[in-house]
Amino acid sequence: MANDKARVIVLYNYYLNRTAEEAELGDRQTREMLDALRALGHVAEPVEFHSDVKAAVAHYDPNEWIVFNWVEGIENEVAGDSRICAELDALGFTYTGNPPATLRLSVEKGRVKRMLERWNIPTPEGRDFLTPDQVQSWTHFPAIVKPVSQHCSAAVTRDAVAHTVEALRARIAHINQAFHEGAVVERFIAGREINVGIWGNGRPRVLPLREIDFSLIPDPLHQMVTWDSKWTPNSAEWNTTPVNERPLVSNALREQLEDIAIRTYRAFGCRDYARVDFRIEQDAQGNERPFVVDVNPNPDITADGGFAGACRAAGYSYGQAISNIIGMAVARRNRKNALRATLSTRRVRVALPA
Repeated sequence: MANDKARVIVLYNYYLNRTAEEAELGDRQTREMLDALRALGHVAEPVEFHSDVKAAVAHYDPNEWIVFNWVEGIENEVAGDSRICAELDALGFTYTGNPPATLRLSVEKGRVKRMLERWNIPTPEGRDFLTPDQVQSWTHFPAIVKPVSQHCSAAVTRDAVAHTVEALRARIAHINQAFHEGAVVERFIAGREINVGIWGNGRPRVLPLREIDFSLIPDPLHQMVTWDSKWTPNSAEWNTTPVNERPLVSNALREQLEDIAIRTYRAFGCRDYARVDFRIEQDAQGNERPFVVDVNPNPDITADGGFAGACRAAGYSYGQAISNIIGMAVARRNRKNALRATLSTRRVRVALPA
C-alpha cells in the first residue's frame, strides 16, 4: 500500500479530570492533524479512549489500518504509553513511534542516567535516591532534583535547584510526599539548552536545532524549562522562555550535538522519531561542552509543538511531517508481511513429500 493512500487511525486518549479548555484544545489539535493528513490523500479517522485501547480499536482490521500513536500518557499510570503500545503489538497493529521497552525506559530516569553512562554519552553526574536518608554525601552543587518517573517537567521549578545537602534532602522529601516516588539528582548545568529532533530508521537524520532562549532570565540558576514555562500560559516563566528556531552555534558544537543525538537515539532503541535535550556548559576559555539531560521518545507532536517546528524548519509542512512518520510505519508493516510470507513459503516447502 502506498504511503499516500495509507488508512490511518489517529489514536489519542483523554483524561477524566481535563478542563473544558483542555478538551477544546485537544479537539482543535486533532482536527489539525486529521485535516493535514486528509489533504494529502490519507483516509484518517480519530479514535479516542480513556485507558482501554482494545475496545477502542476493536472495529479496525490491523492488516488495513496504520495507527498513528498520539498517546502521551495514561491518567494515574506510570509509563501508560508503553502499556498501550504493548497492547497494540498483541493485537497485531503496526503503529508509529517507539516500542514499549524504549518508552518504559525513558520514564525511569535513574536507568536513563545509567544507560547514558554505559554508552559513554556525556550526561551530568547524577544518581537516584529513594528517600532523603539515602543522601549520605553529595558534592555536585548546584544540583537539580526531579521525580524519578514523571515527565513533562513535573516538579521542575526554581525550588528544584538545591545548593546544600540539607536543601537536597528537603527537596527529595517534597517529591516523596507529592509523587510517592524517589528522585533523580544531577549536577545542574548552567548554560544554554538546545533540543535536537531525530527521525528515521536505519540511517536516522537530525532535524534543525532549537534553543530555549533564556536571555530574559538574568539568574543563570533560574534558566531552565519548568512546569510553568510549558503548561501555565501567561505565567512569568511561560513568557520568558521563547524558542529560538535558528540558534547560533559553532560548527564544532553542531557536529557534537548531532553525533551525540544520533548515538543516543540508537543506544535507546528509538525508531521513527524522538528528541534529545542538551545543556551546554562553557568553560573559562569559552569552550562549549554538551550534556544530555533528557531523552524523549514521545515528544509533543502537535502542529504548534517543538517537533513539528523542527520539521517545518527542515522544509516539511505539518501534514508532510506526519505523513513521513506514517510512511516509516508502513515500511515496517511491509517488511513484517514480507517476512511472514517468506516463512510461510519455507514451511510449505518443508512439508512437501520428497
